[in-house]
Amino acid sequence: MITLHIYIIRHGETYGNLNGDGFTETDLTPNGESQAVRLGERFKAMDVDKIYVSPLIRAVKTAKELHKFHKDAPVIIDTLLLEKGTDPDYCGLPDEALLEQLPSAKIEKRAPLGEEDDKKAYERACKFIEKIKAENDFDSKICVVAHGTYNSYLVLAALGFPTKEGFNFSHLNTGVSLVCYVEENGVIKTKLKYLNDTSHLGLRQE
Repeated sequence: MITLHIYIIRHGETYGNLNGDGFTETDLTPNGESQAVRLGERFKAMDVDKIYVSPLIRAVKTAKELHKFHKDAPVIIDTLLLEKGTDPDYCGLPDEALLEQLPSAKIEKRAPLGEEDDKKAYERACKFIEKIKAENDFDSKICVVAHGTYNSYLVLAALGFPTKEGFNFSHLNTGVSLVCYVEENGVIKTKLKYLNDTSHLGLRQE
């Protein structure tokens, strides 16, 4: 049985999360850094074939902890993963600041989001999921490090579910969701294995 695993991950806690502003460029708190370290430990013994990451520094620093244990996994920094609600003209810090954290990363051509509603954010997520499918072998394990609001669109897009205004899955800091595409007898089946798992933090899901 051949399976494409897509791990959809939220970044660690940020100062913006603490002050209620989760949409601007904001760094990880010390607690967020600790969460990212524990996330890395969670994936330490797992196979990871590629890591995709938003160009916002909170996501890049979180992905850095994953990459520590998977040095051979290519890292792709992609503006398709920017948080919904990011300033329409902002594409992240300069390349040198991102490469300081992830020196081997490939930075895709940057494009600002412009003004974006729910429909456009969902369409962007669908485009990204199709990109993953096109760029990777079916028998691959892919990590995607992005953001709380946008990860809901990614999960919906990966499952082929429509979006609904005002709907949002809960995604805690470094919460992991796993969507699998499984080939069984020549038929591709889509399965949500789990959503917003934070067991690596010792947190019980409510």
